[in-house]
Amino acid sequence: MPRKKIKLITLDLDDTVWPNKKVILSAEKSMWSFIFGKFPQIKEKVSDDGIEKIKLKLVEEKPELKFNLTQFRKEVLKEILLRIDLDESSSTYYSNEGFNEFFKTRNKVQLYKDAKVILGRLSRKTNFISLSNGNADLSLVGIKQFFLAAVSSKDVGSNKPSPGHFLRAIEIAKCKPEEALHIGDCPINDIGGARNCNFSTIWFNCDKRKWDDIVPCDLQARSWKEVYELINKNFILEKENV
Repeated sequence: MPRKKIKLITLDLDDTVWPNKKVILSAEKSMWSFIFGKFPQIKEKVSDDGIEKIKLKLVEEKPELKFNLTQFRKEVLKEILLRIDLDESSSTYYSNEGFNEFFKTRNKVQLYKDAKVILGRLSRKTNFISLSNGNADLSLVGIKQFFLAAVSSKDVGSNKPSPGHFLRAIEIAKCKPEEALHIGDCPINDIGGARNCNFSTIWFNCDKRKWDDIVPCDLQARSWKEVYELINKNFILEKENV
């Protein structure tokens, strides 16, 4: 079977370029340590269940927050601070400061083995665009130089697997869906979403999970080394100036 020409690689970030769970837990810890350090009375006045209700209420009132995790976290903190009778201005200030603590830690990620080296090699041969439902900052992570662009849920007003991310990427790269390859860890959000837009796909599965979909996955990689080998074996990369 002839190798397919690819002019764009789109790439999920969390749990594809770096493991995410411990990073988010650590970022949450940093945020709450800051907030509780400033306002210890929160623990007495707002329960964990109360915080969950605040989150649900905010999303119900402002559905767009589902696609903007940065603003969502800030508004949750602000609402909590308002409930301990902090004034509007102070609540806004400290919610922003609390989020800043979260964001600093959130971007202190440890890339998967070989990811940075292989991104460097492949980005010389074709264009990369990151597609994320999250809010990581490529500059703070230290890999922005490999990417033509970054597309977030905030940018398109939807989360993967909806087509917004994928369609915005081929618009930026000025290529056809059949000329794009998506790499991601989630069978639904990444592989399903990309397939629905006629992208080729590589399922990044470093945890050796079982593929549950009726339709077999196109290609599967368990490491970044395997990603590199699969791309060289199955695709011809082209890079266009856009």
